[in-house]
Amino acid sequence: MAGYTRQDTSNNIANGKVIDADDFDAEYNALEAAFNATTGHSHDGSAGEGEPITKVGPSQDLVVSATALTPKATNTLDLGTASIQYKDAYFDGTIDTDILVVSDTATIGSTLGVTGVLTASAGLVGNITGTVSDVSNHDTGDITEGSNLYYTDARARSAVSATGSLNYSTTTGVFSFTQGSTDTVSEGSSNLYYTTARATADAKAAISVTDAGGDGSLTYSSGVITYTGASASQVRTHFSAGTGVAISSGEVSIGQAVATNSDVTFGNATISGNLTVNGTTTTVNSNTVNIGDNIITLNSDETGTPSQDAGITIERGTSTNKSLVWTEATDKWGVGSETFVAGTFEGNLTGNVTGNLTGAVTGNASTATALATARNIALTGDVSGNVNFDGTGNVSITTVVADDSHTHELSNISDVSASASELNKMNGVTASTAELNKMDGVTATTGELNYVDGVTSNIQTQLNAKASSATQGTSTWQAGTGTSDTLVSPAKVAASARLNSPVAAWVSFTGSSASIRGSAGVASITRHGAGDYSVNFSSGTMPDANYASIAFGSEIGNPPMCNISLVSQTASACRIRARTEYVGTATDPAIVNVTFMR
Repeated sequence: MAGYTRQDTSNNIANGKVIDADDFDAEYNALEAAFNATTGHSHDGSAGEGEPITKVGPSQDLVVSATALTPKATNTLDLGTASIQYKDAYFDGTIDTDILVVSDTATIGSTLGVTGVLTASAGLVGNITGTVSDVSNHDTGDITEGSNLYYTDARARSAVSATGSLNYSTTTGVFSFTQGSTDTVSEGSSNLYYTTARATADAKAAISVTDAGGDGSLTYSSGVITYTGASASQVRTHFSAGTGVAISSGEVSIGQAVATNSDVTFGNATISGNLTVNGTTTTVNSNTVNIGDNIITLNSDETGTPSQDAGITIERGTSTNKSLVWTEATDKWGVGSETFVAGTFEGNLTGNVTGNLTGAVTGNASTATALATARNIALTGDVSGNVNFDGTGNVSITTVVADDSHTHELSNISDVSASASELNKMNGVTASTAELNKMDGVTATTGELNYVDGVTSNIQTQLNAKASSATQGTSTWQAGTGTSDTLVSPAKVAASARLNSPVAAWVSFTGSSASIRGSAGVASITRHGAGDYSVNFSSGTMPDANYASIAFGSEIGNPPMCNISLVSQTASACRIRARTEYVGTATDPAIVNVTFMR
């Protein structure tokens, strides 16, 4: 730092050393001296005084060197402002600027050379040399007349004169000329004056008419050309009657009236152009109509929202007419109550259908209730039975299996894994049907069922007999001789265990399949989606929703790779979600372990 010298030369101010107040006091005194307003450092480049300051401003916009005071970038800094101005400026050299504006009186003690345009709105005082390009603020009254005289109307008019028939007034400056007439101009011998008599005579003499013959006549007399038109008989000689047309005394007829309001009848007619009929009804009485167009447009003058039905009506004389009509109200084609007959029909059918159908038919008949003819369905052979089926409802067949009609191979009976010798042990069993039906829904394994192997009497009777010889030890039930002690059921033992352990249930399952690897107090796992699971408790596991849970998910052999959070919990289920540890996206861990404490 410029002007500052480190005082702690012995390195007393350091970690692990005792720092005295004198050490700090010396450093603070040196800092104060370096920034003292009078004796502080001078930034003159000498030792301890800091480098010279060559750039000034918040962005170092003003650069100072030994020979120039410049802005950091051209045309960026102003010297003063309109409201904050410098007092006097002194220059011993050239001032080079694009525009020089002097807003007050300026005194120039020597010559002011101007190569461009000098604008002085308040005027210039003194001697001016050079060319004046604009004297709009002066007139000739301000300039003394020299050898080149000013223009005046009198001077200009006195310099002009006129001779002959052209007159000129030096007073008004107007030229005048008196135009003569043919009365004052003598007629020559070759170019004679025009007169009406001469023109008429010359024109009549120069015109002649020749009648080349034909109808009518053409004559000329005394300047008048007369044409007499052809007579009626001459005109009629140029007309002759064609097929179906007669001419008599100049009148043409075709055998019928053809006025604009007449009804006209023709034979065959060929029209090479377009035929436009503006009437409201067009009647065609021919039996066969051949039309070359492949599309016929009806109701062609409709330009807005359609409101009229359109179609074809067949006139049937004394019988009812038939129509094929597009109905706007229903947006459907209709033929009324008539019938369409076709060899083949393609499309969807609604309504009643009569006749035979071929091809694939889909959908349901809305009104079919029964088969036209009921059918008997019968079974024969070792299994017999029959039932009548008419389609009005479902039917069942009561079957009869013939005695000793067949044998069963034990290996062909599905879901039975017991051997014949094991099943034969049931021979002689006296249990009733109701007692055997208690096996329905049993989930015990073969090993568990084998625990009753060797039992020769009622198990409950044997347990009751054991109760009189059971005693309770300090922590477990032990054999004894007490007569007042009773055996405790497994459910009560489990409840007692829960009272002495905070763990109420636990489960370990595979994340992707939600299959349970091991559990206690948990019935099943429901996977709602990736990393989203519900742990469903066994009945009676949780008395309420006031329990705690600990869960983590990981890959086998690796530390936890994700975070598992609690979504909701009830007395019947707890919902959790697994997310990746860093990104936070849903994921299925290889193993999810959850422990519930109550």
